Amino acid sequence: MKNTRRDFLKMTTVGLAGCMIPSLATATTVKKGVSARSSVYDSVQYDVVVVGAGASGIPAAIAAARQGAKVALVEEDLLPGGAPVDQFVTYLCGGPRVGIYLEMIQGLNSRYSNDGVALPDFGDGGDGRSHWWHPTAFSQILYEMIVKEKSLTLICGAPVVDVIVTSGRVSGVQVFRNGGMQEISGKMTIDATGTGLVAEMAGCEVMYGTDAQSDYNEPFGVEAASDRVQPCTWMMITNRVKAGAVLPYNDLERVSISEDKYGFLKEHPGWEGRDAGMYLHWGWGKHFVDTRDPQALAEAQWYCLEKIQKDLNTLRKAGFSAVMAPKIGVRECRRIKGEYILTATDLKSGLQPEDKIADCSYYMDDWSMSLTKEQKAVKPYGIPFRCLIPVGVEGLLLAGRIISGTHLAASSYRVQPICAAIGEAAGLAAAKAAALNTSVRNLNFRDIGCELKGIRVNSL
Repeated sequence: MKNTRRDFLKMTTVGLAGCMIPSLATATTVKKGVSARSSVYDSVQYDVVVVGAGASGIPAAIAAARQGAKVALVEEDLLPGGAPVDQFVTYLCGGPRVGIYLEMIQGLNSRYSNDGVALPDFGDGGDGRSHWWHPTAFSQILYEMIVKEKSLTLICGAPVVDVIVTSGRVSGVQVFRNGGMQEISGKMTIDATGTGLVAEMAGCEVMYGTDAQSDYNEPFGVEAASDRVQPCTWMMITNRVKAGAVLPYNDLERVSISEDKYGFLKEHPGWEGRDAGMYLHWGWGKHFVDTRDPQALAEAQWYCLEKIQKDLNTLRKAGFSAVMAPKIGVRECRRIKGEYILTATDLKSGLQPEDKIADCSYYMDDWSMSLTKEQKAVKPYGIPFRCLIPVGVEGLLLAGRIISGTHLAASSYRVQPICAAIGEAAGLAAAKAAALNTSVRNLNFRDIGCELKGIRVNSL
């Protein structure tokens, strides 16, 4: 559903403490003569400001830094990583896995497999594509990748409360840090939040919910548009804590469970004999959640926790501990209207645009519609760079699942490997635009596409 919200009400931020990692961030000072309650930090200037240190934001920041740009990577949480770290979305779907994202996977495979056995040949012959890693492993390897980039500054615990816009051009963001405000300016800003909140605050046109079939002439869909988005799911990891304990699979209500290296138990019989001892669970889910509303998400999390109590008790009695993810998993939030809107028709036809910045291979995994296997199937397709450029706004690029596309199309490109490839392209383009002091609309994206292709020689 198309939905414009230009009259944005500034959000109130409470209960978040600011945190900058000393070895990763430059020092800032509070201005003298200002009370701690209303302190204002000195403004800082960067070439590129990336908001959101997740699946698309980290590759965006690293790609920009490797182009020589001075980059700020701004994260509202106290720990970078995004979905794998704070939502336990560690089972990787879709592909291809290329560029900076492939570097991450190679690092995970070489040192951080769940059973301690390195997997340098992960993916060879199609094997291992259902492998997942522990959230701590993601934190370890992502921190290492960020630290290597000397021109990249990581700023954590800093939610964005406003966007700096002058004459239709975004020139940075204002963050809330440790009780005070700070302006972080940049020649280019990238919204990699996964929520599209920065873009909305900048005045971009927002798309939210399920589109009517007639809205974009898609081959199938619903008759009437609505605010319904894909359900939220609370993930958890279980570990055997009692010697000889066997996962009580048949006694659990929620049995979407994956083991290390093999994938879902129901698809790989014989899991009892492999005795992994550590499992990733898709816990309870909640439909009809307004994922733009923090209170609604909190209520959804409480709903899921109540529903999962029986399974938690069953697991404990069987000798397993359960660790719930810090946050409920959100599949879909705002999408931002760009200069091109990617549709299900594009995916079904295998669109290969001239301004392609990412290859995609994943079906339309929509959890809010009852699609047949044939309807879900898509051909390998490409993401147009125009989907990253918001209509009518300069100085801002979109990255990850918030790019311009329909509800159905987004159900395919929302997965982490594709979001990472989009983020890497956004970072590369933002750095080039900043270096040339020009609009991203003036860049030659055939050249950028060729450069990205050269970077992404290897893939999984």
